[in-house]
Amino acid sequence: MNYLTVGTKEIRRDKFRKIEDTDLSGSMKPRGGMWFTEYDKNIKSYNVWVDFILERPNILFYKNRGKNPFVQPCSIITLNADVNLYALHNGATLDYLLKCFPYKDKFSYEDMSKYYDGIYVNMSSLNFCNYDEKVIKKFSSFDINSLILFNLDCINYYQSGEINIEPFDYEGDPYCDKYYEIKIDSEKKRVLKK
Repeated sequence: MNYLTVGTKEIRRDKFRKIEDTDLSGSMKPRGGMWFTEYDKNIKSYNVWVDFILERPNILFYKNRGKNPFVQPCSIITLNADVNLYALHNGATLDYLLKCFPYKDKFSYEDMSKYYDGIYVNMSSLNFCNYDEKVIKKFSSFDINSLILFNLDCINYYQSGEINIEPFDYEGDPYCDKYYEIKIDSEKKRVLKK
């Protein structure tokens, strides 16, 4: 499985922000870590995260401040075979986190990071699980299925790339068709310390 992040062509340890719990009462999102979504190398013109960004031009411009918003840097990662990810996808997996890593009325990503390399939040499944609606609503800020890495040691290699977006009227209809192509370099790179 490969994962995509938008906003950088270079994955470096000195740019990595340690995972932190937040006190935002209406959200289950942490601060820091590195965020990804699933990526299929065979499909160059579709990714759920890129589609999400294109429907919200404010995010599109934020991701590439001061540069051409229609050319977005990105990276694709391949994880090590022995990666230890926690899959959050139903009530039982959520109960485990709330019980084993309690933090106020949530769970602690900081405590989780002592045992896991990251967490995969499957919003597609969580939205349909039979669980307390107020708790599930706190996950709505994730918007899409997300992988959050707590450390970069679990990345086997990454590949730099860019997303070339066909220019569109960003002040017009946010749901009009938008076309793009994700171009990935063939060079496999290791995460550097500098």
